[in-house]
Amino acid sequence: MSVAETLRNRIFDGIFAPGSHLMEITLANELGVSRTPVRGAMARLADEGLLVYVPNKGFQVRRFNAKDVFDAFSVRANLEAMACRLIAEHGLEREAHECLQGMLDAQRAVLKEKQWDDDRALCWHDLNLAFHHKLMTLADNRWLTEAVHRARQLPIIFDSNLRPHNREASMLLYRREQALLAFEDHTRLVEALGRCDAAEAEAIMREHITSNRDLLVLHLRKNADRTRTLA
Repeated sequence: MSVAETLRNRIFDGIFAPGSHLMEITLANELGVSRTPVRGAMARLADEGLLVYVPNKGFQVRRFNAKDVFDAFSVRANLEAMACRLIAEHGLEREAHECLQGMLDAQRAVLKEKQWDDDRALCWHDLNLAFHHKLMTLADNRWLTEAVHRARQLPIIFDSNLRPHNREASMLLYRREQALLAFEDHTRLVEALGRCDAAEAEAIMREHITSNRDLLVLHLRKNADRTRTLA
């Protein structure tokens, strides 16, 4: 793993908290490298938006707020909606359609289980993520895929495995009721793709992501208000 990848994962996983300063010499000694690759890695992460350079202080982990989350999810909603439009316009091949149906079967099986706890929620998360990744693969547009990946990673509300940092946020997004609604969206989306209905597929995906956006942003804003009240 490169120095940049190591530092990036530590930021996503919360080892380096928002606002914390990264010490070049300390990191070089810890990673067993010279200061040059560490300096280069931090400059790269600054270009990615994960770090900011503060004059006379060096690099620090960028802080993000609810507006950043709203904006990032809004971009992602339109990008993934575009991906679905492309799939429908190109036509969904039989093998791809069967693959998506198999993913829906796996999601349905998880939702039918009687117990719904953190493990089930994370299992749903992984199946949901795989479904979205498959759609990006089917869209077959490298630039679009890279843009979606960036929108997923920033702001930093998910770890290096794209799982929510906060347990409360995780259960908010992946509680059974919310998962059932998402599954309904997935089902309608696959049906629209099967019909090559580009407009319908695009609209379903856009609404699908913006609904999660609104839930998460409301949660973040309430937490921010609560924090200010306690302060």
